[in-house]
Amino acid sequence: MSNYLKVNDFTTADLKHCVVMDFGTIHASPRFSEQIKLYGTNGSYNIIDGAFENYDRTIRIFFERFSDLATLVEKFKPVDNKLEFSYQPDAVFYADLLDTEIAVRGMYGWELAIKLDMQPFRYQKSVEPLVFTANGTINNPGSVYSEPVIEIEGDGDISLTIGKKTMYLKVTRKAMIDCRQKKQNIYNAEGAIQNTLRKRGGFFELPVGNSGLVFTGAVRKVTIRPNWRYIL
Repeated sequence: MSNYLKVNDFTTADLKHCVVMDFGTIHASPRFSEQIKLYGTNGSYNIIDGAFENYDRTIRIFFERFSDLATLVEKFKPVDNKLEFSYQPDAVFYADLLDTEIAVRGMYGWELAIKLDMQPFRYQKSVEPLVFTANGTINNPGSVYSEPVIEIEGDGDISLTIGKKTMYLKVTRKAMIDCRQKKQNIYNAEGAIQNTLRKRGGFFELPVGNSGLVFTGAVRKVTIRPNWRYIL
């Protein structure tokens, strides 16, 4: 099979005479909060804030038919596109659309250049949820901390501790904790945002390696979608 790109569940593999010519350049760039020049030392001292930078990536695709090119462009959303690449079929990436450029290639072809603002991580595809009915341990196999989505089934005053962080909630039947950056919210049993369910405590990050999980109160089950991810 030729190189292909999958965008929000639409794949170029279904298009005839369409092939990805260039997947673009991948970056892994830690973010420096400050760069200090110390008196009497050579070079400089970089202070890392623990985050990673987005990066620009341009993907080039050849099409025989312009209508197929237009179909692919229309599958992109302005932000938060879910991408899969044929060279790494077990992974998912996320990106915002920055620009598209179209050029004629000979008498029977078109080239599409898609410029993307890539989020910095590769996410493991098809990860089974972690289910707890008692205290236990979470093992993060990735290469960077993850931001999970956690569902708690129970009632009343509940606490959830993962590693060194604890969140206290008042739950009626069920609550979902979305810990992903830019999406951090608490949802009630009907799926509506209700951040007042959280009484105190910050959102969770799952560090690489093992973390203990402990809950108190009338908890029936804790289900975690861990969102394992990697720098490369």
